Amino acid sequence: MLKIFKKRWILFDQAVSPYKPYVTVDYGVTSVSPRDIIGLSHTPKEIKNDEKMIELRKSVEAQGWDDDKLIADLHLIRLPNGKYTAIGDGNHLSYLSDQLDIPKVNAFVSILIPEEYIPENIKAEMAEYSNKEYLFEKRASTLLSLAKFLNLLPKKGKD
Repeated sequence: MLKIFKKRWILFDQAVSPYKPYVTVDYGVTSVSPRDIIGLSHTPKEIKNDEKMIELRKSVEAQGWDDDKLIADLHLIRLPNGKYTAIGDGNHLSYLSDQLDIPKVNAFVSILIPEEYIPENIKAEMAEYSNKEYLFEKRASTLLSLAKFLNLLPKKGKD
């Protein structure tokens, strides 16, 4: 199909800035229309002809679009307006799926939730959990350092 209008991509920061501050929650793998992906974390100019895109195009030309093989590289954030933005390595697949008019792609999706929509009691629980996680990581790091100092870690064998 001939495209009359060129898609206007926006950068990830532009896509999420109206919703700051926010949290993201992992939703899982779901089917998404590439037309609903509006944001990239790199500009199209940076990715459309780079080495990764060239290899991806060759792979898709040779083997076709295979969601099962490509899903691991496509991570999207679902915005409150129902649109998506790529994060991490999802830029190339988002861009290429739009260029090739792929009707649906499978992606790992996280949902963006503006903090203004989170009740105060949930915010308090999140802060408490975050503090506990910090303390756990700090203790784990201290114990690992102590174990290294006391030479208690198992010796690495030769493979």
